[in-house]
Amino acid sequence: MLRPELNNYLYDQQLEHEGTMGWGSLLWVVNQLLPHLIGIVGQINVSSAACVHEFSRLFWRLCRTFGKIFTNTKVKPQFQEILRLSEESVDATDGNDVLTKGTVPIYVIGVLTCYNQEEDRKLLVAFLEDVMMSLSLSHAPLDSLKMAFMELGANPAYHELLLTVLWYGVVHTSALVRCTAARMFELLVKGVSESLIAQRVAPALIALSDDPEISVRISTIPAFGTIMETVTQKELLERVKMQLASFLEDPQYQDQHSLHIEIIRTFGRVGPNAEPRFRDEFVLPHLHKLALGNNGQTAEAKRMDIAMQLFEAYSALSCCFISEDVLVNHFLPGLRCLRVDMEQFSSEYEDILSSMIKECEQKVENRNSQEPQGSMSIAASLVSEDTKTKFLSKVGQLTTSGAMLANVFQRKK
Repeated sequence: MLRPELNNYLYDQQLEHEGTMGWGSLLWVVNQLLPHLIGIVGQINVSSAACVHEFSRLFWRLCRTFGKIFTNTKVKPQFQEILRLSEESVDATDGNDVLTKGTVPIYVIGVLTCYNQEEDRKLLVAFLEDVMMSLSLSHAPLDSLKMAFMELGANPAYHELLLTVLWYGVVHTSALVRCTAARMFELLVKGVSESLIAQRVAPALIALSDDPEISVRISTIPAFGTIMETVTQKELLERVKMQLASFLEDPQYQDQHSLHIEIIRTFGRVGPNAEPRFRDEFVLPHLHKLALGNNGQTAEAKRMDIAMQLFEAYSALSCCFISEDVLVNHFLPGLRCLRVDMEQFSSEYEDILSSMIKECEQKVENRNSQEPQGSMSIAASLVSEDTKTKFLSKVGQLTTSGAMLANVFQRKK
């Protein structure tokens, strides 16, 4: 009986010099099984995370079982033929549709990470760079790339590799690719170490925040917000805070509607988990200013957009503990400004805001004569359960579909 090492050697020699000729079962795997599996993968929606995960495991085990030579000569070429990362696919107006499916994350996790030599890592980097460029230039959804990043980002061994890929995007000549790089940084912030954020992520984002294209600068906001939500280093937090303050206070951004939408959306997302001082001294005062400014917005569609984002942000922040001083000076005035907008667009939401404001004011007036209630949230100590339920249920309805928003914000007759 041949030793296992000799068997493996003969197997590799067969694949290198004779391929699958005369080997019926292996020929079936290459010509029947692989194309069929890859065809199925090309139909998987990226949102089906369980399917993507299980098929990634299947391909990883298949590649490990049949070996590196088989993977390089039989599996990778078939994926590469399907993915067709070429100049032609980049120039296509609708992009390469298969790039938006489960093929990308399954190929990355199930095939390209099976072996971890330098040549394998270089191929992985090159593939991710090509996908980022192709999706960006063809204006295609980024979900497939995001899933690949999230899967790889769960393993610290790939953090440097992913940062290398993103730096390729940071210095790319196309603003579309730079926008994608800025948004992809948000996915890494929660997984990488604070030292990497300070040394690699923050400098890249700050460079992008000074980009000639305003769209690139706006794309950095979610990542900056996630840093404020997750990092504890005071120096780094101060740098990020200064950058966000620049977006909010620099006169050049005064009429940048898209920037204000992104800022408000980010504040609503990260505010509840951010450091309380940052929330009280930065987030809520600036939301108040944005709400006040929106009252004077003459473009109805823009005013509606900002009001909607403010409504969602205030609904998220209403569940935080807010000091009485900040409540009186910023939270309540912001709600009052938002109510002015709702008077124009939706009596239903105006009523909810009016109820919240009234009960907050009553609680504040009566607080001096009441026993201390401890560190209770606004939702618990300032707003009745009935009002809170109606308020949050409306937010849930709003986020279910974009079509519903249009119906909600019809001008009152």
